[in-house]
Amino acid sequence: MTATALPPAGPATARARTKGPLRGDIEGLRAVAVLMVLAYHVGLPGSSGGFAGVDVFFVISGYLITSQLVREATQEGRVSIPRFYARRARRLLPAATVVLVSTTLAGLLVLPRGRQTELGTEVLAATGYVVNWLFASREVDYLAEDADPSWVQHYWSLSVEEQFYVVWPLLIILVLWLATKLRLRFLRLLTVVLAGLVAASLVWSVVHTADSPGTAYFSTLTRAWQLGAGALLVLLTPALARVRRPVAAGAAWGGLALVAATLVVVDGGTAWPGSAALLPTVGTAAVIAAGIAWADSPPARLLGVAPMRFLGGLSYGLYLWHWPALSLLAEVRPDASLPVRVVVALGSVVLAWLTLRLVEDPVRFSPLLARDQRRTLTLGAVAMATSGALALALVVTAPRLETTLDGADGAVALVDPASRASEELRMRSDPAAAVGPVDQLVPDPATVEEDLSLAYRDGCQVNVEGTEPTPVDECWYGDPDGDTTVALVGDSKAEQWSSALHAVALQEGWRLKAYTKSACAFVDEGRSESCHAYNRELSTHLGEPEHAPDIVVTSAGAGYDAEMVDSAVGLLRPALDAGAEVVVLADTSGQRPRGMGEDVTVYECLDVHRDDPAPCWSEPREAPGDKLLAPLAERLDASFVDLDPWICPDPDELGGCAPAVGGVIVNRQGSHLTGSYVRSLTPVLHHALVVAGVASTPLDQIGWAPAVDPQRR
Repeated sequence: MTATALPPAGPATARARTKGPLRGDIEGLRAVAVLMVLAYHVGLPGSSGGFAGVDVFFVISGYLITSQLVREATQEGRVSIPRFYARRARRLLPAATVVLVSTTLAGLLVLPRGRQTELGTEVLAATGYVVNWLFASREVDYLAEDADPSWVQHYWSLSVEEQFYVVWPLLIILVLWLATKLRLRFLRLLTVVLAGLVAASLVWSVVHTADSPGTAYFSTLTRAWQLGAGALLVLLTPALARVRRPVAAGAAWGGLALVAATLVVVDGGTAWPGSAALLPTVGTAAVIAAGIAWADSPPARLLGVAPMRFLGGLSYGLYLWHWPALSLLAEVRPDASLPVRVVVALGSVVLAWLTLRLVEDPVRFSPLLARDQRRTLTLGAVAMATSGALALALVVTAPRLETTLDGADGAVALVDPASRASEELRMRSDPAAAVGPVDQLVPDPATVEEDLSLAYRDGCQVNVEGTEPTPVDECWYGDPDGDTTVALVGDSKAEQWSSALHAVALQEGWRLKAYTKSACAFVDEGRSESCHAYNRELSTHLGEPEHAPDIVVTSAGAGYDAEMVDSAVGLLRPALDAGAEVVVLADTSGQRPRGMGEDVTVYECLDVHRDDPAPCWSEPREAPGDKLLAPLAERLDASFVDLDPWICPDPDELGGCAPAVGGVIVNRQGSHLTGSYVRSLTPVLHHALVVAGVASTPLDQIGWAPAVDPQRR
């Protein structure tokens, strides 16, 4: 993963009760793990691998929870699921709920309205312990690429653990039953089964991380081997207890060295977890295994000193509190210095201590709850319902996207009506009148991220991992009976025009097919292998007689240059040889409000500055995709349609790029256009295609009313 895409790491959570005193070395390992995570999130120099603290926690948690389950199975001949989850509820839910509720309330007070809906969805997923899959889905969603980190992103690891704990007790019960029926040794059979599962998960982790490190990072299946490694130590305890003390001490020192090396050797560019995660996983397992053989070794005494035990005891609450605290700081003080971030992280220690004393311990050690599993589980359900209800309130009270332009003109407001039927559209004489403040913006700034174009809404843009073009009978737009077939190919910068092209195709009698793929312009070099494979297959498809289009429309965003022209031409060659005409749509540039912080979007700025949007104006910026698109059009002698004058009108005269034109917000994610603004550009695009000789509607018959998308499919 890249450093920018790398998600916050999270801890394993259980401070499981065992018979006898809790091992000091394990408490110290918890302290090491949470300090790694804090150092990484605060941004301390030399902590580039601190996110791997989560891997340390996973091994610890697998060891402690399995110790409980195996002891119960061997001593009682059974495992009580209600008792297991009652213990989990008493331990995990009180602090988790307090932090989720606090985070939701803080988001309600501080976050822009548009991000409150997202936070509510994330808190709901965190409450149900499935938020890791929500984040994994975003890793293949190109539109989420520049989204702000979630305030509850650290809950992903709790979700992984709880999903593991759903399966693991049931598997132990199954193995116990099989061992009884087949008259096999329970622990031996469980060891064989677990070893097989650990090996399978490790192999899948390596394979999936190589293919898709973003989704692999959050996957329970790629993380189960780390929890399983800790669990195997329990089953190997008799053998480990016989290890000689010098060997045990050497293993402990070596394990600590591996964990320390992870902190400085690994960074955000390391594909994770995969084989690289063996470093902290094996290191942690070695320390725990050494403690089984020699509980009072020098490394164990070092880990068990009072300050480390103190931090280890606070590690769960400290982990829960530190990330939302740092996220809140980033929202209100995006330029906060390292010392300020350190102070906030230290303040999380105080919050963790208060939570432990006032919430966690009173619930966990309550005699009333300990005696009554039903009461405990009911209390847990109430806690989850509380955070879930508050999150749901954020979601259901959020503004909803309006699907019509509601009388707003958008780009049409810039056009001199007298020029509509002429070969050259002219800007109105007073463009400033089209970019001034309005009473109501379209869409509502809080819903801009939902204002997507037609093909994306319909699920017709292939995600970043996909390698297969859309099925031949799906994702068709325009006139279903049209004689002219148009293929829209390229990345999301091509797809964003699907709404306008659909409306043009209806009037022209074209059948429009969407073939776009996220982060994948029509090239087969310099991108991911999945992109190259997709484009090669699509290229062949477009050259087949039964699929060959009459017109190919393409565009591209950032990350491409003139050196890729040969690649693009080669992919277009089968369609060209079949008689297709190519239209190249210029890239669109992004906006960054010059009067706001670096991470504030145009629509967030407009949500705050509705009466005076001056801080939300942007300096003109180049459209990076044109480095490829302009030479491509020249090489093919193809039509090059550049609508930038209608996206950032007259920046020299007006003093920059307006955040809204004709009452319609121009940009959404990054440099993409809002679906509403694209629809307002439909007649301008249609006019350009007619002038270029691609479309045949007479200029005086082009429809200048706002385009309307069909209903969501």
